[in-house]
Amino acid sequence: MDTKGNKPSPQVINGLAKAFDLMKYDIGLLAQGEADGMDKTLLPLDSTRKTARSEPVKVVTTSTGDRIGFIRLPSLPKGEDVPSKKMIQKISLMVKKEQEQVKLLIALSDWGWIAEREYLAQNPTYVPDILMGSGYGSGVSGRIQADKRCFWIRPYDKGRTLCEIEIFNWPDRTTKFEWEAPADIKALSVGLGDQYQDNPDVSAILH
Repeated sequence: MDTKGNKPSPQVINGLAKAFDLMKYDIGLLAQGEADGMDKTLLPLDSTRKTARSEPVKVVTTSTGDRIGFIRLPSLPKGEDVPSKKMIQKISLMVKKEQEQVKLLIALSDWGWIAEREYLAQNPTYVPDILMGSGYGSGVSGRIQADKRCFWIRPYDKGRTLCEIEIFNWPDRTTKFEWEAPADIKALSVGLGDQYQDNPDVSAILH
């Protein structure tokens, strides 16, 4: 869907689904509105992109045996620009539960810049270690928010950038942990300019 609310054709959606399958992501977030649009076209969704409703939590184990948890934040109800207190409370309970079981907890959001900023400004009792945002609004190259407990990052909504995060120290669950940059964590926004060649398999699908 573009900034004017126009939905792409079924052919484009089908091509994107195939392209994401080829990219072999470990996890992805599908906004509920996107999923509803795809359901109406009866096209298959790629295997990694799930909605918060279909798979709210996923745990990935690294090659060294460390468990990384991902929470897909539910899409905002239609007509709402910021998460309600009830939604924030529900998310906090989920964060508390999942944080106890993993080395690192990352939340994935499709809310957009304003809603994500307002969520962190509320300084909930429990916040994810990292908030990876998306949706409309400015990019964030890495900000430490919510009493230094959450690292917020989001790509520019015009595309052609990737966010890279380096983590040097796991959050300490035994004490009040605060991120310190760049000692604990560092982010880099990578521009996808002409120096990066297109994947020929993906190009064949989208063109």
